[in-house]
Amino acid sequence: MSNENQDSYFPIRELSARTKVNTVTLRAWERRHGLLTPKRTSKGHRLYCDQDVAVIEKVLALVARGVPLGKVKLLLKGDAPEPSAAEESENWQQSVAALVAAAQLFSVTKLEHLIQEFFANYPISVCREHLITPVFALLAQGDDEGAAFGFMESELVRYTLMRLSAKVSKKKQAPAVTLIAGEQAPMWCLALMALELTDLKFSVYLFNRAFSVAAAVELVKKFNDSDTVFYQDGVLKDKEQALLAAALGDNKRMWLCGTAPVLTRFDHDSRVFADVKTCITGLEHMAIS
Repeated sequence: MSNENQDSYFPIRELSARTKVNTVTLRAWERRHGLLTPKRTSKGHRLYCDQDVAVIEKVLALVARGVPLGKVKLLLKGDAPEPSAAEESENWQQSVAALVAAAQLFSVTKLEHLIQEFFANYPISVCREHLITPVFALLAQGDDEGAAFGFMESELVRYTLMRLSAKVSKKKQAPAVTLIAGEQAPMWCLALMALELTDLKFSVYLFNRAFSVAAAVELVKKFNDSDTVFYQDGVLKDKEQALLAAALGDNKRMWLCGTAPVLTRFDHDSRVFADVKTCITGLEHMAIS
């Protein structure tokens, strides 16, 4: 490869940054599904180009619609008919049903395998929208007093903590984020947020238990060397509103997420978000600026 041509290629970390698909998933798409064919350096390191970015964008669009990864390559080559809307929906429904069944059976082995398989093959944002959110919605309707819901949430948090401990950002000045769940917060939402931020090269610390508003405010003071997100649903009491308003005013690196802070009028509403997706976007913009 000539120097001129070599300059137009880039490593997998840049492909990951440009497509927001983690390197584990990119390698899985290459090895298991043949969706990428990178060039190699003399030392065997993968090299990609703008065409690979375009391929990944097409893959993301297809899997978001529900196309199984096994059929994506044929569609990209034009060797398979476009799936119908019913087929796309059915593919995700089958995946959701598999996770729900594993949770209701309280099978640690099965649930662990499915979580690892889905998160290795699909970006976190796709899993959140098409898989995990529907799963928890169905489990919440169960008549088991929340047992299967709690089991699923516990396993997802356990998986997240293992991923966080195994993946420390190599970027010397990676932006740090601490995630704190309130007493009325869905812990699974914070777990997915932690995974997605980690894939975006943030250094993430996730508290794996819920805290009161007062305790969360104290934690924010202790973790003032990082941005801190406090997530709370429901409705805040007057005293809680006052505590959070003062904390937001004192600490420019504090962020609020969830329905509770959105329903409250805060002066610093540029750091208040209704959901995880918009909060991640805000953190990204902060890291870039």
